[in-house]
Amino acid sequence: MDNKVFAPLLEEFMLTPLVAWVKTVGQLSTKDGSKLSEYVELVDGVYLNEIMLEINPKATVQRTNKKVNNDSTLRIQNLSILIRQIKTYYQETLQQLVMMPLPNVLVLGRNPLSEQGLEEMKKMLLLLLGCAVQCEKKEEYIERIQTLDFDTKAAIASHIQEVTHNQENVLDLQWLEGGESLPEDLDSFSRSMAFHLKRLVDERDDQLETIVELTQERDCGQYSPPAPYAQSPGDSPSMRRTESRQHLSVELADAKAKIRRIRQELEEKSEQLLDCRQELENMESELKRIQQENLQLLSDARSARAYRDELDALREKAIKVDKLESEVGRYKERLHDIEFYKARVEVNIL
Repeated sequence: MDNKVFAPLLEEFMLTPLVAWVKTVGQLSTKDGSKLSEYVELVDGVYLNEIMLEINPKATVQRTNKKVNNDSTLRIQNLSILIRQIKTYYQETLQQLVMMPLPNVLVLGRNPLSEQGLEEMKKMLLLLLGCAVQCEKKEEYIERIQTLDFDTKAAIASHIQEVTHNQENVLDLQWLEGGESLPEDLDSFSRSMAFHLKRLVDERDDQLETIVELTQERDCGQYSPPAPYAQSPGDSPSMRRTESRQHLSVELADAKAKIRRIRQELEEKSEQLLDCRQELENMESELKRIQQENLQLLSDARSARAYRDELDALREKAIKVDKLESEVGRYKERLHDIEFYKARVEVNIL
């Protein structure tokens, strides 16, 4: 990209909240302090790997290349180590699955001074921020964020929401590991999983197309005669073909590695999706059973209410019966008295 076009984009990127946050974690070691030097230090991966090691000191330490010197191969190796560390931390420590596309290390390694390179670095910093605010030392990182101005803090808080509460970026698997119930909004959860599966299938198809194109380019480089151009001294056609083959071999190897990684991720996420579906079916059957029991309990409650009303009516009748029996007893006593007085009257008359 033309420097005149890229320079303002870089200036704007280095003033973003994510860059402001990563600068609070440690001091960049650039000597001239220019925006370009600071960005190159981020892209080289050494500084970001040190931050990740600070976030997760228990991780297996992998040796990084301290002196990149604008070597794309060394830069890609450093960034690949960082991506693996971030992904492992999300999955094994935080019990979360990164659903958003991972940063493209090939773009960052080979063409960092581009608009796409800035976008990939934004993803990298976003994922790193998610690790920092959920690690054991999260209070320390949050305190550093509090030292920034209000607008920057608000923007960082919004970024944190992207990697902690947005299921389209990061999927929480703690409910799956702990045997807890599924999220409340099952429809939204199912739609989210279907969206991620469709995206994985699209990525798989795109990568297959890339393989076909690279294979065709390789075949053309092997079997087609090279285009005529002015030869420089000592530059023979066989040397040009060898360099072309080597270049295509490197491209093809990178593409194959990426395909293997994506295929493995697709298989893992497909297995997780199947597990989620099975768990969802089990939860749905359990929900139906509980609803059926609830209906039965409601029916029993209505019957109990009816029995209670009938019992109250019988109690009232029993009370009335007691009163009537008492009155009958009094009437019997009076009848006995009447018979006694009647007998006396008859005796007196005689």
